[in-house]
Amino acid sequence: MHTQNPKLAKISIVTLKQASDLIGLSTKTLREKANEGIYPSTVMSKINGTWMVDTEEWNRWHRAKM
Repeated sequence: MHTQNPKLAKISIVTLKQASDLIGLSTKTLREKANEGIYPSTVMSKINGTWMVDTEEWNRWHRAKM
């Protein structure tokens, strides 16, 4: 059985603020579009009252849209 090295593990779910820095859009824009349903729930969801973004899913979804 092969186990993944924790040092190489990549966290893909980040807060909306962290995602806005990575993506290049403001938190307000991301939040408004999430509320409008533009982003799928696999990309953005509210967890314990905080908007969270799956950056790996964002990259897949964003590439598919282009």
